Amino acid sequence: MNAAAIAIVPDEGQEHAAPVSVADAPEANPVGVAVRAMRGRWRAALGGGALLGGLLAVGGYLSGVQLYESQAILRVFPQESNILYATGDDSVLKTFDSFVKAETSYVASHQVMGRAVELLSATRPDLAAGLSVADLTGSIEIRRNDSLIVLRTLSRDTSFAAEKLEAVVAAYMALNTEADDARSSVRLTELHEREEELVTRLEELRADQLDVGGEFGASAITKAHIEKVAQIDALAGRFSEIGATLAALESADGSASADAADQEIMRATLLDRTMGELAAQRSLVMSELVQLRSNFESHSNPRFLQRERSLLEEVAVVDRALSDRREQIRVLGQTGALTDAGSGAADTNIAEIRGLYERVEAQLETARLEARDLNFRRIELDRIEREIQQAEELLGETRRALEVIRLESGRALPGFTVLMSPPTRPLEPAEDSSKMLAAGGFAGGGMLALLIALVLGFTERRVRFAETLTPVEHRVSVIQVSAADDADALAADRLRNELQLQPLRRPRLVNKAPVIAVARAETGGTTGLARSLAESYARSRMRVLFIEADLGLVSDRNAEPGWSDMLSGCKVDLPPADEAWGLWEVSAGTADALNDRAVSAPMVRRAVEDLARSVDVIILSAGSLDERLSCQFLLSAADVGVLALRPKDRKSTVLSQIDRFDSLPRNGSVAVMRNALPGDPWLAVRT
Repeated sequence: MNAAAIAIVPDEGQEHAAPVSVADAPEANPVGVAVRAMRGRWRAALGGGALLGGLLAVGGYLSGVQLYESQAILRVFPQESNILYATGDDSVLKTFDSFVKAETSYVASHQVMGRAVELLSATRPDLAAGLSVADLTGSIEIRRNDSLIVLRTLSRDTSFAAEKLEAVVAAYMALNTEADDARSSVRLTELHEREEELVTRLEELRADQLDVGGEFGASAITKAHIEKVAQIDALAGRFSEIGATLAALESADGSASADAADQEIMRATLLDRTMGELAAQRSLVMSELVQLRSNFESHSNPRFLQRERSLLEEVAVVDRALSDRREQIRVLGQTGALTDAGSGAADTNIAEIRGLYERVEAQLETARLEARDLNFRRIELDRIEREIQQAEELLGETRRALEVIRLESGRALPGFTVLMSPPTRPLEPAEDSSKMLAAGGFAGGGMLALLIALVLGFTERRVRFAETLTPVEHRVSVIQVSAADDADALAADRLRNELQLQPLRRPRLVNKAPVIAVARAETGGTTGLARSLAESYARSRMRVLFIEADLGLVSDRNAEPGWSDMLSGCKVDLPPADEAWGLWEVSAGTADALNDRAVSAPMVRRAVEDLARSVDVIILSAGSLDERLSCQFLLSAADVGVLALRPKDRKSTVLSQIDRFDSLPRNGSVAVMRNALPGDPWLAVRT
């Protein structure tokens, strides 16, 4: 009777089938894993994203700022024009390019930025308070475009953006000027000191020139000296004539009858000798003049003109002296003094002639002293003038060297920098971050909500979906996934059919009712699912025995004997033999009979074997596999084990119990998911 009534039939072909290996499971797809983690969370994630994104968007819009942009352009010009085509070698162009790169780096250097911070602190202390060099450097974008250095900055204040660039440009220009001055200061300092020394020397020489020359110049002193020399010559001639006359008178014992003819001849001879000396002196002066003209190539030189004028004046004085001597000789010839000197001559007083001799001698001595003084002053003035001329030449060379250094200092570098475009003062904001921050806040809120949902999905400790059992489905197959609860009759009927079609591992004994144990991997009773399954078997006109085998449900107030009493050896009423079909229940029993810790495997097997001969199907409500010690004994005594799952069960607990749950029943185990979530992918195919 039992063999015809029980729907679970043996499968000869699958009696010794090998279990499926874990390696046969499909590889996990990262995208699929993420989609599975987000399953059932999309609505909450999208709703939370909309709410959080809206809040962040409002906050971003309120915290947005308007930034004003200012720009300045510096241009670097090369010192050499047409450097690209001036020479065949491009080294000059490469040097200029390197110079532009260096100047671009120098604009962004700490030295320039530090000077700019000082300028800003002095001009705008309200906005530059707490501004550091690093802050200023980070707020200014400096880039090179060929020979242009472009500076760009943003600021919340429309004027501060331009003032920052103005401070940087001013600091850069000032430091460049200081560097140029420092490069040329060493050479210029020495030349300036030399220039000052030469100027002081010229002043001293000119003072000496005034002291020596007095109110006369060199040419006047030279002319006076020449005239004084001519005067000396005249006095010397007269002095010699008077001396000769005095000697002639004294030789004649003071008589006045001296030979006048001899005296006149002697006088004419002296005049002729003096003319010869003057002619020789004139020849010397003329030769010096010719040599002077041959030595100077340019006759416009001031020194040449001055010396030529002095020599010409000296020649004129000699010519006048010669003219005077000729006139004296002519007069002597006309008066006949040479032929008739004694006729009518008066006696000469020797005393008067001696007095005249002494006066002429004194005049000659005075003239010689004055000539010596004039000659000394002339020589001294010539020396001073030569020193003045040398000092002026040195001063001119020094000043020319200064100009050369100033010119070279401007061309010491390959190029120079000028401000091509001053910093602009913007009227409209260049950037408005309110809208951008609002959009970013909305997108960030949505992404944050999705990220939170994804993190919760990856860190979920609950089973949630039956698909979680995919890695272990080769051990315990999930035969039903239903959104109904445990008491649903239709779901129970479908579970009954699935169990009837479930293949057996080994042949079932004839005339022995199949035993189905319904258990849970986690703490909690399974009475609802086991009872609804028993009722389903009863509706299929079978004799069904439902046993509440969970000893944790034993109550002291329950006076009716049950499963615990049956295990302890007490008799329990069995279904009457005349009943064709129906449902009979056995309670958990009394507490004083037996508890969960006292149950053994032989006790369970013996009780089940005794009951299996009187009914068609036995349904055992085994309780929690993790909590009840007797649950494993019940599963080992059953033909098929049913694992009842719910989405709220802990995943670690379920997966840890799979191996034991599969190995205990004789003909395998199946899993059932009740109260499944709407997003479960197995809900439509395993209902």
